[in-house]
Amino acid sequence: MKVKNTEQRTLTIGIIINLLMSITGLAIFSVTHLQALFLDASFVLIEVISGIIAITISKVSQNKIRGFPKGLFNLEPIYIFLKSILVITLMGLTTWNVSLRAYHYFATGEGTRISAVPVLAYSIAMVSLGFCLLKVYRHGNANTNGTSELLSVESKNSFIDVALSAGIGVVAIGLMFISARSPLSFLLYTGDFFITVTLVILFINQPIGYMKQAIREILDGTISSNTIQHQIKKIVTDNIPDGWKFNNILAFKKGMHLQVDIYCVPKESFSVFGLYKSIRTIKERLISIFKLVDVNFVIDDQSRSIDVGK
Repeated sequence: MKVKNTEQRTLTIGIIINLLMSITGLAIFSVTHLQALFLDASFVLIEVISGIIAITISKVSQNKIRGFPKGLFNLEPIYIFLKSILVITLMGLTTWNVSLRAYHYFATGEGTRISAVPVLAYSIAMVSLGFCLLKVYRHGNANTNGTSELLSVESKNSFIDVALSAGIGVVAIGLMFISARSPLSFLLYTGDFFITVTLVILFINQPIGYMKQAIREILDGTISSNTIQHQIKKIVTDNIPDGWKFNNILAFKKGMHLQVDIYCVPKESFSVFGLYKSIRTIKERLISIFKLVDVNFVIDDQSRSIDVGK
């Protein structure tokens, strides 16, 4: 499947860039001990590991095997759910760590001064690489017509990483202009606390949002995207055959896979041939946009329901 190949190729490039960023970040952290930098480098390391898992899931999710005739697309929202939990946990632990260090400084007046110059160099390098990575993910997702949930999540996480790196750079620049006798001298020891807490507050909603969406998909909830709902409804309503009424349209999404259930009601005079012609057109148009689509049509004659195929 072409869209899956695009997804896997993009994830592979992302792993290479993230690995370079993570090694750089951890090396600089070992010199500076800046906790915001540790959060940034750890976040990238998670991207490397999760990227490898994402490629594996991308390769197997569309496989239809005995016991799973619709494929293994449920693996995609499960992966996104677990990764969101991991990112939230990392944010929480890092916030706790910098909070303890800041408390220790304010309580005792003792702390480790932040080395601004290597941090600034690191920030510039990471922001540059981060923007390249962001462009790779967005370009790859665009080539799948925006249907890859894996690339969408990786793209949003890359944006968070760019923001973290940029925030660290802002702190480094600010620290260069603060002297030891300045009223703001406490920032020389606690600057990472303020930037880390600020960035966590700004971006914590993203992994929480992805976690909620993943739960919705795992539990077979209908899609929440108004844009996709509107596209599906327009395609269906534009192709209603004479003698038929489409009573209800339900859409479910699991990762890159979309399932659309259309309930048809025959009128007094109807043509089965016209219905099947409409079915073929609707399926072709949906597949041209969303790529991986299953379409179910159900005839409801008020007394019984008959599945007429996918």
